[in-house]
Amino acid sequence: MDKSAKASEARDGSTTFQKASFLLYLLAVTAAFLYLLRSFLMPILLASVFTGLTYPVYNWILSKVRKPIFASLLTIICLLVVLVVPLIAVGAVAYQEAVGFFTGLDLNTWRAHLESIAQGLRERFPTLLQRVNTQNLTGMAISGLQNAFQLILKNSADISLSLANNLLSFFLMLFIMFYFYMDGPRILERVIKWSPLKDEYERILIAKFVSVSKGTLKGILFIGIIQGVLGALLFWAVGMSQPVFLGVLMVFASIVPALGTAAIWGPAAIVLLFEGRWGAALAVVLCGAFVIGSVDNFVRPVLVGKDIKMHDLLVLLSTLGGLGLFGLVGFIIGPIIASMFLSIWNIFEEVFADELALNRQTGYRTGKIARMLREDPPATSPGKDHKK
Repeated sequence: MDKSAKASEARDGSTTFQKASFLLYLLAVTAAFLYLLRSFLMPILLASVFTGLTYPVYNWILSKVRKPIFASLLTIICLLVVLVVPLIAVGAVAYQEAVGFFTGLDLNTWRAHLESIAQGLRERFPTLLQRVNTQNLTGMAISGLQNAFQLILKNSADISLSLANNLLSFFLMLFIMFYFYMDGPRILERVIKWSPLKDEYERILIAKFVSVSKGTLKGILFIGIIQGVLGALLFWAVGMSQPVFLGVLMVFASIVPALGTAAIWGPAAIVLLFEGRWGAALAVVLCGAFVIGSVDNFVRPVLVGKDIKMHDLLVLLSTLGGLGLFGLVGFIIGPIIASMFLSIWNIFEEVFADELALNRQTGYRTGKIARMLREDPPATSPGKDHKK
């Protein structure tokens, strides 16, 4: 150890061993604290994300009332009135319609429809479908409907319990957001100060994470909700039963690349054809293709703006992974984790730009190998060594 290091230790009164021991204590206490809060980590994460997304609303209200506590309370009330209460009401109606749909499903009628359609196709295309057993096809379709019905009934109690737990977590999230609005900047500055990374990197990381989260959640939630509302109105206008349930399904289907909401209004049009309602089926196809399908092209640039948006495939995979890992709340958590993944790799690309550029440079040996790979084997004369 040189004299300067010894002098530094003498000034602050600590040794390397003492600092290492303190870091171990710090990690142990932090791990114990996180374990203590493990049941509340999800509401805290959601509260931090939604606080960042709605902070401009809080700032606007704060400029009017001049009191942080009143501004925070009014922002929470606005969120409840404008977004939360309608979503809860729609979710309750959709759940009731889903239960009514599966309980009132007449499988014999569907079997008759499917058999008549399969028989008609076989009569029209006898050569193509001569080896196809239409009864097996209809039996497989009806069996799939029965399995889905049994699955819904079996898991209905679990779904209700999960919704109740998510509702409690939701109100806890609102309570946390109330304090994050008022104390969020101070908490963020303290976290940046504690982090061992450079403050510049951390601020860039936070900015990119907020931008990616905004662009992704706007694209998933708001555009999906708009398409779901339009779909529910369309299904209601043509007289279909369970329009709210189908509209909610359309919200989830909107994240599927290429297919999107057509996964819902397409089968709905086929059902209308089964019922002999050709005009309604044509209206569903035209409105679904040209009205609902165009929402993504015209509304997304306005909502997302300059915010960074993830690729549609990554949105789909992260959403499905989130649903599988976290349940219903994974519809939001999955894309948020993917946003953090993209943000940290963007920072890596900026921080290590010189090293990455150096890796792209071709040295002597790699250049020689590249030239050897580009050589045409027939042009090489046997028995001669090619020396560069």
